[in-house]
Amino acid sequence: MKNLYFRITLLLVALFSTEMVFAQTDGDSFFKNLKISGYADIFYKADFNKNGDNTKTSFTVPDNSIEPAMFSLKLVHTSGKFSATADLGLGSKIEAFDYAESGTNLLIKQLYIDYNATDKLKLTAGSWTTHIGYELLDAPDNDIYSMSYAFSYGPFFHTGLKANYTEGSFNIMAGVANPTDLRSSFKRDAGKNFDNKYFIWQLGYAKDKLALYLNGQQGSNNPSDSNVSQFDFVGTYQVTDKFKIGANATLVDITYDSNSTKQKWSSYVGYLKYQVSDLLALNYRAEYLDNKDNYLGLGQSVGNTVFANTISATLSKGSFQLKPEFRFENSSEKIYADVHGKPLKSSGNFLIAALYSF
Repeated sequence: MKNLYFRITLLLVALFSTEMVFAQTDGDSFFKNLKISGYADIFYKADFNKNGDNTKTSFTVPDNSIEPAMFSLKLVHTSGKFSATADLGLGSKIEAFDYAESGTNLLIKQLYIDYNATDKLKLTAGSWTTHIGYELLDAPDNDIYSMSYAFSYGPFFHTGLKANYTEGSFNIMAGVANPTDLRSSFKRDAGKNFDNKYFIWQLGYAKDKLALYLNGQQGSNNPSDSNVSQFDFVGTYQVTDKFKIGANATLVDITYDSNSTKQKWSSYVGYLKYQVSDLLALNYRAEYLDNKDNYLGLGQSVGNTVFANTISATLSKGSFQLKPEFRFENSSEKIYADVHGKPLKSSGNFLIAALYSF
């Protein structure tokens, strides 16, 4: 892994060095149509029960440790109606995001090509972050640093083909993709490929202060015998210039070919944001998770429900953000533990994250 990171570092140095040379010699060169952006984020979390295993959501499991989460670099090049996007990451967050991958695939957040067939129709081929859910992988784009259960249990990304058609304030997207979170459906050591594909889709409306999206994915995880159907709703409303509300509801049904059994889980999340000033925003998230069928396996042999509350602030100055937060959770079962391993029904932590975007 060290050799891999070293090679990537050399590649980035070569890229920027080449950009400087070409930019000096030809103002209309390749780099005229290249956009580069990115960010770095670091966090520290202190679990009140001093047990890192109490965090059941993505990316913030380490306890009492200063964690370099991710360095992200996004390159977008445009030529006529075509564009190519390479969105790369280094760090523990990208390893958790690409949990099913290895080697250089671990570096990829997104890698896709767009074709703007008309001013209303866009075609995309490659791998991109999911349209499902309210929260996003990139920390600067979220009001709260830690992730919800709705985000954490997927999907993270899709790899395939999709078409998005926009008409005024409405959009419709449909596509075909590999099974959830697989960059490749060819698995040499699996004995059989993941032959089946997923159907992904979105119906959207966004105008002025209101945005509403109905999202979904349906498919079969062949060669395993599970079939997944997920429906997801996201809504936001800008009540005033300073106050915004948001909502996310996701429902997942899983059936098994081998024995016709069924499982399901769902999550319902509400968001509040108040922009106090250009320097300060206050945020609140409340989530109810229904895992009664125990599909998510959150630490008990029986199912459970979770009610999680997060209070957060965002302090911004130029490209820098500081995000402190308090998170408290209660479960119907003892899925948490204290420092000695004693089972508990509740847990809490404090987290602070520093982010720099460019």
